[in-house]
Amino acid sequence: MKKTDLQSLKRQTLLGVIICLPLILLTFLPISPRPFREMEIITRLYQAELLQNHEKAAQNLRLLMEFHPQRVEWWERLAFHELEGGNPAQAAADFERAWEAQSISENGLFALSRTLFDLGDTNRAVEFALALLEKPDLSVDYFPQLTQIFQKSNRWDLAVQAARRWSAAEPNNIQAIWLTAVLQSYRTPGEAIRLLTPLSAARGSEARQAARLLEALETAQENPDPAYQRVIVGQRLGELGYWDVAEQAFLEAVSLSPDYAEGWALLAEARQNLGEDGYPDLRRAFELNPASDIVQTAMALYWRRQDQPLVALSYLRVLAEKHPTEGRWQVEIGAALAQNGDLVEALHAYRRAVEIEPENAELWRSLAVFSASNGFDPQSYTLPAAQRALDLDGNNPASLDTAGFVYLQLGEWKDAEQFLQHALRVDESYAPALLHLGQVYLEMGRTSQAFQYLKRASESRDEVIALTARRLLQRYFPDEVIQP
Repeated sequence: MKKTDLQSLKRQTLLGVIICLPLILLTFLPISPRPFREMEIITRLYQAELLQNHEKAAQNLRLLMEFHPQRVEWWERLAFHELEGGNPAQAAADFERAWEAQSISENGLFALSRTLFDLGDTNRAVEFALALLEKPDLSVDYFPQLTQIFQKSNRWDLAVQAARRWSAAEPNNIQAIWLTAVLQSYRTPGEAIRLLTPLSAARGSEARQAARLLEALETAQENPDPAYQRVIVGQRLGELGYWDVAEQAFLEAVSLSPDYAEGWALLAEARQNLGEDGYPDLRRAFELNPASDIVQTAMALYWRRQDQPLVALSYLRVLAEKHPTEGRWQVEIGAALAQNGDLVEALHAYRRAVEIEPENAELWRSLAVFSASNGFDPQSYTLPAAQRALDLDGNNPASLDTAGFVYLQLGEWKDAEQFLQHALRVDESYAPALLHLGQVYLEMGRTSQAFQYLKRASESRDEVIALTARRLLQRYFPDEVIQP
């Protein structure tokens, strides 16, 4: 059969469905004479639904409900059409009508909560999310989404409750166990340790994350001070990208010990990473203990984010003088000098860092990345630094990614691809390597592969990596829907 004949047959079939569906609907309605107007509405409704024209479907379903006000189960159907048609406020109102009529499904109740949250009505969003959470036989699919709503609504008690129900319902689900442990880490560390111990013994990126958090929890338990415990755990949560949970840990720390300068400084850091100002907390920390390394580091970071690197340098140079055997301060000085436009002096600072600690692979990686990013001689600085990092710590995905990034900057796509693929074999979720490999494939014209890696990078908890990946996706794949 010819292609045109098949298309004609499909159109005839669809037309038949559109004509017959209203007749089928009559079997579900009370038997009585139907005015022509109602039949016309039914036909238009089903046409709109088949064609996924939600705006017209909502209009006609609302008209039909005037003929059948007793069909309260249609309120949810109407609400979904309003939601898909771009009218969330009306959708929320219709979902609530379904709720009041006790005729709303789990999916409808979740959609009501999510819609209210998106509309900024946080309190009522939480109210309906809690109503859904309290259902005894709730599908496990809703637990991670409910946990997220509670987190973003600053209802951490309910977030823990939802996560615990999720991990209880799916005890072998690594994501459920991990999230439950993260949310409980700063308040009930013993329970978090119980969950993380078997998880850390497994393989994969989740196991490595679990091992890092477990290490911080066990270190914190060695000190009886509960405020200190929360600061240690909060720092690790921040390093892992969970700044929202870290903020809660630091808030509890300063609540338990209001004069804890480091707690206030780290609270400021968490809030800045969450897009807030944080300076009032940082100022409080400085007033309490201006000589603290953590406070001075937080001050330097703050002023660099304000694009005032010279102010940041005043703090960093004090720290470098206090700790002359630690090369990391020279790296921070180099970064501030580069931000101020003094690339030559910045290079000297990076080189001083590796002279101070020649066995520190992280410092060599920093030198390699700086040199490659700013166009310094690859034979003199970039490649030797990348190779030294590999010699010292060659199984670390960060060292492999650094080598891949260097070759990416040099236009050596094949070498870059090999190192980045190796990094991802070591850690399949290592976000910098996902981003850089996506960039390599863009340069090589392998767009389908580039999209896959950039999409994964865009889901990273590292906001800088995620934002860079999303921008590349929007630039090179504008027709794809990318969720932040």
